[in-house]
Amino acid sequence: MTYLPLGRFAAALTGLAALAPISQGQTTLIEEGDPVPGLPGLVCTRIDDVAVNNQGDWVLRIDTDADSAMDEVILKNGALQFQQGTSTNITEPAGATFFFLDSAILSNAGDEIYSCTIMLAGGSNAQVVYRNGGLLIEQNITVITAPTLPVGSIWESISEVWANSSNQLLVGGRTDGGKNCIIQINLDAAGAVASEEVIVIEGETLLGHPTPVQGLSLNRHRNDINDAGETLWFVDDEDMVAGGSDTNDNWIQLNSAPLFREGDPMTVPNGRDFGLLVTAEIKLNNVGDYVYQGRTGDTSSLDVIVVNDSTLVAAEGDPVPDIAGSWTLTTIGSASGAFLADTGAVLWYGVWDDTNSDIDSGLFLDQTSLIQEGVSLINGNVIDTISSGDKGFALSDSGKYLIAELFSTTTQDPTLNGAYLYDLDPPIGDAYCAVALNSTGSASELSAIGSTEVASNDLTLTSSSLPLSAFGYVIASTTQGFAMNAGGSTGNLCISGDIGRLVGGVIGNAGTTGSFSVTADLNAMPQSQGPVVVVAGETWNFQTWHRDSDSGAPTSNFTNGLEITFN
Repeated sequence: MTYLPLGRFAAALTGLAALAPISQGQTTLIEEGDPVPGLPGLVCTRIDDVAVNNQGDWVLRIDTDADSAMDEVILKNGALQFQQGTSTNITEPAGATFFFLDSAILSNAGDEIYSCTIMLAGGSNAQVVYRNGGLLIEQNITVITAPTLPVGSIWESISEVWANSSNQLLVGGRTDGGKNCIIQINLDAAGAVASEEVIVIEGETLLGHPTPVQGLSLNRHRNDINDAGETLWFVDDEDMVAGGSDTNDNWIQLNSAPLFREGDPMTVPNGRDFGLLVTAEIKLNNVGDYVYQGRTGDTSSLDVIVVNDSTLVAAEGDPVPDIAGSWTLTTIGSASGAFLADTGAVLWYGVWDDTNSDIDSGLFLDQTSLIQEGVSLINGNVIDTISSGDKGFALSDSGKYLIAELFSTTTQDPTLNGAYLYDLDPPIGDAYCAVALNSTGSASELSAIGSTEVASNDLTLTSSSLPLSAFGYVIASTTQGFAMNAGGSTGNLCISGDIGRLVGGVIGNAGTTGSFSVTADLNAMPQSQGPVVVVAGETWNFQTWHRDSDSGAPTSNFTNGLEITFN
């Protein structure tokens, strides 16, 4: 999979509209003036929050032209989830109505976690956390069972929630003992609380710290948990007791150990120190890498984005990557934070010193420009502004999906507000040929992502909807054909002529997901007489031949054919 799809073009072509290969990946979710799904007569007036997961599922918080007591609406995949002042999807507590969304999380496992404020039947407000429609935590009601807290402790307030795809949540808030804390909640397979533990609480002295904890930061982008259960979090030590100091009392912890401290030397940029960490934004991905977006702490401090304290992604004063002209970055980062995909790719926001202030900022993926204000287009309109607020844009963990709140300039509305989804790695090729169902009752599928440019040599073929643990391999030919029950199979062979086997050089196994992927080598495409080099202008056809069963008897089957023309 490629995570720099825009880099295949000249640097001058920084606008998304100029980049035809990903235009198929642009989707308008909703724009100002559009009707609100599920609420006839209402229209969208503003976009507020955005979220997206690896499946491309999305959540938006929007405002509408309803009465101010009912104008906030939450949409998931285009369907109504909540409306302010109503009980839509609020099944408990009884009589409660939705009031405000603090944050939405769509896990890659398909779970929905919403941190909300609701209005109780008696008229008072309460902070709550819902998971898959069920009430998980209610302010002033739910008991915290972490064994190190006094028995009967409850949530006095709930500030923020972070969740992974492994039935684990971090909840930041305040106990009824008046202390801010972060609690890890572990759920069982049914979604019930199995156990809880205190990650950090004000007043305790952490291992390796000279003084007790005096404060936390429960900002959305200052704590995190990944699918392995690793945690990344901020803590501020007491600076008014012996051993305390306000010049190095901020820490970032990885699990229970200090990761870095305000004033610690940084590996990159060389000769710099970590700055005031309470203003930093951090992110932990599912393979244990982390990104730091914040300031250095020396006398000439600057904003930087660094991965694992070893890879500098961007720094104030550096040349702007992938933008025409000799410009210098003047501002790094936004309140939305920097997003670190599981591949290591970083999504970030930057501003530079272009003399034309209409085109001096944009979103980048590593060193590639994705969206440039004043240059890029959406639906034929110039993107005037990229929302850089707390939840103005987000990247899925896979790095495949970008969701963003954008403002465009139109004749009718010079600040048209909308939410848009981008597939940064859209499928390529055209499926063809009738497919016989396999033993699961589904048709086996073959798809591809990457580039059709021969020079890129970037093609990944994925076989899916296969029987579990089935072995298979990809075959290739420049000629299409059709043969039923080829090789004694129950499927249809859709290529003919000179057929090469083992594209990518491997036999795949569908494992527990019913899928596997292979990376093709365009410089060594298998054929019967030996590998050949794919040439621009050629059309190649691919298909996966895999093991299957028929009424319990072993057999084989085929996916659809996939036609790809290279250039």
